[in-house]
Amino acid sequence: MARKKLQGQVAIITGASRGLGAGIAEHLVRAGASVVLTARTVEALEEQAEHLRSLGGHVLTIPADVSDPEAVGTLIEQTVATFQHIDILVNNAGVVWPIDEVAETDPDEWAYNIHVNLLGPFFAIYGVLPTMIEQGYGRIVNVSSGLGRTPVPGLSAYGAAKAGVDQLTRVLALELAKTKITVNALHPGVVDTDMQADLRSVDTTGSQLDLQMFHDFQEDGKLIPPLVAARLVYWLVGPWSSKRSGEIFSFRDDAWLAQVDQDLLNP
Repeated sequence: MARKKLQGQVAIITGASRGLGAGIAEHLVRAGASVVLTARTVEALEEQAEHLRSLGGHVLTIPADVSDPEAVGTLIEQTVATFQHIDILVNNAGVVWPIDEVAETDPDEWAYNIHVNLLGPFFAIYGVLPTMIEQGYGRIVNVSSGLGRTPVPGLSAYGAAKAGVDQLTRVLALELAKTKITVNALHPGVVDTDMQADLRSVDTTGSQLDLQMFHDFQEDGKLIPPLVAARLVYWLVGPWSSKRSGEIFSFRDDAWLAQVDQDLLNP
C-alpha cells in the first residue's frame, strides 16, 4: 500500500463505525483515499474517525440509517458538496436480527432487516450512480454473505436479503456494462464482529434452530479478523479489479485469494 493506490479517491463506507467497516476504512485510508464514514452511532463514528486521522487520513463522518432513503440522500449530497466526486461505495451496513423461525418472528423486525440489508444498498447505489456516471468512473462493492446461498433455520430475513444483494449486483453490472463503473459482491466469511457475537448469544434450547456452527468457528479459532477480511474489499475497489464486474467473490475461492495476496504483496 506504500504506493497509495487510491490517492485522490473518495470512498463512502456504510456500517463503518466498527468491525469489518472500520477495517475497510483503515485499508482505504492507508491506500490514500479520503473516506466518508456512516453508521447510526455518532460516538462510535467519531472514535473511528479519530483513529483514522491519526494515520493521516482525510475523514468525514455523516451519521445515517441506511434504511432511510432521505438520510442516504443527505449522505450523498454532503459527500459531493465536500469532495465534488465519489469514486467508491462500499455497502457494508447490516443487521442480523430477527433470529427466529418464520412462524415465530416479529414481522416488523423481519421487514426492518430487509430494509437495512437490501434496500439500504439499493438506496446508496441509486444515490451515487448519477455522480459516478457523470464522472465516468466508479467502484461499488456490496458486502454480502454465504447465508444468501446456504439456508440456515432462523435466518430467513438475513438470508433472503443477502440473496437479493447478490442478484442486485449481477443485474446492476449488466446495466453498467458499457461504463467504467464496476459492481461486485463479497462473501467475506465468518468475520469476528459484533454480529457474530449476536449469533452466539441466542439461546436455542427447545427450538428447531441450530446455530452451533457459529460457536464452533469461535472455539476452533476460525473467526476472520476484520482487517484481514477488509483487504479483500481493498482489492475489489483497487486497480486490480478493473475488468471484473457482476461477480460474487468468496473467501472460499483459494485461487482468488492467492491472486489477492500476489497483487497486494507486490504493488
